[in-house]
Amino acid sequence: MVQYKLYYFDGRGRAEVIRLIFVTADVEFEDIRISREEWPSMKPNMPLGQMPVLEVDGVMLCQSGAISRYLANQYGLAGKSDMEKYWVDAFKETMEDIAKKYPFYEEDEEKQAEMAKQFFDETGPDGLKQLEKLYGEYNDGSHRYFVGEALKEDIFDCVPDLVSLDKRLREIPTIKAWIERRPQSEF
Repeated sequence: MVQYKLYYFDGRGRAEVIRLIFVTADVEFEDIRISREEWPSMKPNMPLGQMPVLEVDGVMLCQSGAISRYLANQYGLAGKSDMEKYWVDAFKETMEDIAKKYPFYEEDEEKQAEMAKQFFDETGPDGLKQLEKLYGEYNDGSHRYFVGEALKEDIFDCVPDLVSLDKRLREIPTIKAWIERRPQSEF
């Protein structure tokens, strides 16, 4: 039996999609959460000096997108055709484009607050509307699932189709159980 160890900070961030793949596929994994204080001593031992890292029977895999695609393919969650796999990648990359616009790393608190307000008032909703448009172009009525999550709940008011999809995903028993038992975190 394959042994999986997922290393990431104590938060959802870039590792949560990986965790959701595991719980959707009903595959056991060790969820190793690294504190900010522990990270400097562990960083030199991680591929590329970053996380998340997935250890698969002692082999360290890096890059969250590559890990997600690897696992999704492994467990039949990546799409049944090359075109479906394309759409999965397009959605993921679009979500990353939106998330990158949030000022996570702005150190000036006043500037971060101003940038965050702009994100929640304009940039985030605009990006989500584009994502919903992309979903509409892909969805011919036979595709039920697609999800996103944000730091501010009402940011999704402008994209009701995505909200509906998110609710359906959260009702899948394995995902629902994971959300109820996962550690609470800021991100």
